[in-house]
Amino acid sequence: MQPPLIDEQVRRNKQKTALVFVLMGLLLVGVIGAAGVLLALPWYVALGIGVIGGGIYLLITSASSVSAILAAARARPANPQIREEKLLTYRVEEMAIAAGIPAPKVYIQESRDINAFATGRNPKEAVVCFTTGALAQLKQEELEGVVAHELSHIKNYDVRLATITIAVVGMIALLAEIVLRFTFYRGGHRGGGGRGGGQAALILLVISILLIVLAPIFSRLVYFAMSRRREYLADATGAMLTRNPEGLAGALNKILHDAPDDPKGSRTISSLYFANPYLRRHRDNIWSTHPPLEKRIAILTGRPYQPAEPQAGRRAP
Repeated sequence: MQPPLIDEQVRRNKQKTALVFVLMGLLLVGVIGAAGVLLALPWYVALGIGVIGGGIYLLITSASSVSAILAAARARPANPQIREEKLLTYRVEEMAIAAGIPAPKVYIQESRDINAFATGRNPKEAVVCFTTGALAQLKQEELEGVVAHELSHIKNYDVRLATITIAVVGMIALLAEIVLRFTFYRGGHRGGGGRGGGQAALILLVISILLIVLAPIFSRLVYFAMSRRREYLADATGAMLTRNPEGLAGALNKILHDAPDDPKGSRTISSLYFANPYLRRHRDNIWSTHPPLEKRIAILTGRPYQPAEPQAGRRAP
């Protein structure tokens, strides 16, 4: 059984997931509606298109997001004929029993980098993916720590937030860029207010432009902030599952000094990974997809992080 503090964090995480999901949905509806206004549609028509279009997109995304993410990662199902992948599947099943969740499907990404991620709409439909580099370079206790971390994302209902929000944030950014380019190409055509125009139409136009410009930035900031909190919670829950925080800390330390030289898949899903596959060392700021690895190691071990020399033959990160 999880300690009360972890249970409370999980409960809060579920609430935040619901709030962020609603916020992202409203932003998507707002961007679609603002696009309609800038394209000279009456505001009520634009709003209706936003509600219907946003709802349809969320339903489609919810149904197809997992397969889209696996395709973007170029991942394949684990092969039971390969010893390391078969043992990984057993380890995932055992850890899932300990976590009290259904065993997720196991996928593999062909990459020399050490990494992993989890995705899915809920624990019953979840997927975990590990790189071949993780299987080759991590010790048993380190790999177990990474497995526990990823299953914690599933147990804590992080995967639903991450899976859906990545698609919504991407669509908001895409729509905003298309509409802004089209609007400036047309020379900032007004419209959008139906007949009458005047000051009300101008205010509506300004609000629409501000929404188109600011929505992509705001949606990314909200998601990145939630992503960093999710990593801390998954580290804590994973350490509780294995009762060995040193194993997870050891995996993080190896990742820190394993300079990324073989990242695969799309950058759009980089926030899903155990560590950003395109960046190891970065500052802890509002644009970060993950907390600094040094800080995560220090929290897990309970002592200041002591940097080690990079592994021989690897590029410095």
